[in-house]
Amino acid sequence: MFFGQSDTEMKSTQNRLIAQVQRVRMLSPNVNEYELALSDGGLPEPYAAGAHIDVFLPQHGARQYSLIRPWRQGAPLVIAVQRERNGRGGSGWIHEHLRTGAVVEIGQPRNLFALTPGSARRILIAGGIGLTPLLCMAQELLDRGDPFELVVCARDESRLIYAGELLNAPLANHVRFVLDNGKPEHGLDARALLAAAAPGTQVYCCGPNSLMDAVRAAGSHGANLDLHFEAFGAMSNAPVKADVNQAPFEVACRLSDITVQVQPDKSILDALVDAGVEVDHSCKEGWCGTCLTRWSEGTPIHRDTCLSEEDRGRYVAVCTARCGDGGRLVLDI
Repeated sequence: MFFGQSDTEMKSTQNRLIAQVQRVRMLSPNVNEYELALSDGGLPEPYAAGAHIDVFLPQHGARQYSLIRPWRQGAPLVIAVQRERNGRGGSGWIHEHLRTGAVVEIGQPRNLFALTPGSARRILIAGGIGLTPLLCMAQELLDRGDPFELVVCARDESRLIYAGELLNAPLANHVRFVLDNGKPEHGLDARALLAAAAPGTQVYCCGPNSLMDAVRAAGSHGANLDLHFEAFGAMSNAPVKADVNQAPFEVACRLSDITVQVQPDKSILDALVDAGVEVDHSCKEGWCGTCLTRWSEGTPIHRDTCLSEEDRGRYVAVCTARCGDGGRLVLDI
């Protein structure tokens, strides 16, 4: 069974690949693991821990899932999908339709959550399904022999995923569990954890907004810590998509030779789509990174939560970005 393009289009493009589900494994009552092998001779680009792929679903668009295993030549891509009962429907569709042998269109690996180079100690803080990118980081750090601690937060043992890997050596030597049994007061004391961290410690956190907000607040009181976050949904401080008090501005598409006017009540993404410019997108809130586009001229105003300061010199998230002073922004699209 194939999901996505028609049979005549079943081939990899520059940024998309055709993958077949090799294996489905239940990790918990609402989380499944999927092994994806490329089915048409395409090759995924090598990736570092923290990377994710887009999975393109009929009627649901792109969904982003972290890659759980470090890159190995010829190895399948492995993701885990938590079924969200109150989500937008994509995770439910995957749980219902992706069986062994199914074929699906995916994107090349992309990384907005990579480990920063250096020899500093790392603290990895995972909440629920947020363990997925951090498990890959832990495996990479083990391979490198770098010091780290992995703090795994969950409600109870039944909600833990990858318990086998976490409880067995050598990873078990680096893992600390925080199980609150549904009582927030028994959860992670982020302030105490980070107060004890040495200056320069790199902290990586992925999980519910409440966890990331607590870690962010604790980090602001700690000693010169290097904080990194990845969200699976809009963060509590997510930017607005438009500003009715801002003047209209112009966006020029250098490669397609199309220019659009972006009004204050419309996003760049919406203006491009209305003009017939194809842009992959998903969240429309600046956190997933699906719509990232290179820019070459202008003064972008970044309102995303997915780009690093360095990457903002090359990319904009067109679902939330604006242009300063009602000016002109040139995109390489």
